[in-house]
Amino acid sequence: MFRTLLTISLTIMLLSCIRSETKINQKTALLFTEIKQFQMKPRLCQYKEGLDCRNLRLGDEYHSTKEMERGYLYSCDGKNPSAPGSIQERITWINFPKKTWNILKKLWLPEGDFRATIGMYSERLDGSRRIIEINNLPKDGYIGDWPMSNYKILNYIDRNPGIPSSKNLKFVIPSKPNILDVPKCLSLGPVGVTTNGVVIYNASDARGNDAVAHEIVDVFGGHPARDEYHYHFIPERFDKNSLEDGHSGKVGYIIDGFPIYGYKGSGGKLITNKDLDICHGHAHGELGYHYHATLDYPYTVGCFRGDPFEQLNGLKGRRLDRPLRMKD
Repeated sequence: MFRTLLTISLTIMLLSCIRSETKINQKTALLFTEIKQFQMKPRLCQYKEGLDCRNLRLGDEYHSTKEMERGYLYSCDGKNPSAPGSIQERITWINFPKKTWNILKKLWLPEGDFRATIGMYSERLDGSRRIIEINNLPKDGYIGDWPMSNYKILNYIDRNPGIPSSKNLKFVIPSKPNILDVPKCLSLGPVGVTTNGVVIYNASDARGNDAVAHEIVDVFGGHPARDEYHYHFIPERFDKNSLEDGHSGKVGYIIDGFPIYGYKGSGGKLITNKDLDICHGHAHGELGYHYHATLDYPYTVGCFRGDPFEQLNGLKGRRLDRPLRMKD
């Protein structure tokens, strides 16, 4: 009798454990499926000669106010650990001990019902000046489903409540910039502008960490600081036009007047930091000096090789990449 009761009790306990484990597995599977819908695989990760997208170098320790070295971001501003940003302990795609991150595991805000005003980009020459006017929204219309607070998983990691809106900006930069003997540090706010009509910020977030690794942006490459939409890297869809030798086409201008091209150099080879100088650029052929987009930090520009434009519709010195974050 005792053995029978014991057997029945153990059977009930076992069934209970199986049910609990099944529920946990179902929840895990559901969570995994939910997370997968926010991940994507950039085409650039498919290049055999390219970087390992599962082990990209984390740029946190390559932000400096003193060092001008290849692969560094030479900033005019020091780090600010108390600034708002993503919640680091909830980021699953960064391996902090190894100081690497996995772009294939990173989460991105999807496309949805949000619709912004269609972007505008105009460019004209006026003597020695190049005049660029934008409304700081994508000219091609591709933008994520802001605000991110509508997505619980994403908002759990990065509580950016911003919603992009139109803002008319005017850049007056030299049409034939000169290379400085000593490069200059990267300023606050916009450091460049894409031909898609959206500004480029440098590679750091408000804390001075690697913004592309730490912050959640939309699947089209941008996110808002309050209502100021911007890119910290060049979205790969811009790199669709190539020159005759396979070199990427122009995707924008940095505010010192030098152009920035896409991810490929001559012969269609994928560019990395080792191909570029301390400011993330190089000179060759008829193109002269220019910057390049890369998959490795600092992604667009490491310092100003020319004299940066210092007036932007009264926005000089205003830090636009410090969006308020919602509290838990």
